[in-house]
Amino acid sequence: MNRWGRAMMLGASVGILLACGLALLMALWDWWENPGGIFRSDRGTQWHFVWDTFISWFAPTTLSFGLTGAGVMMARQWWRQY
Repeated sequence: MNRWGRAMMLGASVGILLACGLALLMALWDWWENPGGIFRSDRGTQWHFVWDTFISWFAPTTLSFGLTGAGVMMARQWWRQY
């Protein structure tokens, strides 16, 4: 794979990892804040609500962060060329 392909894959990978971190942070934050008592109660944690929150943050941010990361790395390669 040439340097353009490696740069694009690296940027997309970093973007996806950042999206995963953001989704995890938001799911943990909602679990901690426990709005309406839906995430945890005396009976324990409702993991399906935590998972739904993670997915609801991860799905949209993965595409945008991945594409942005790939675009930034492609621009970096273009600027290094000239």
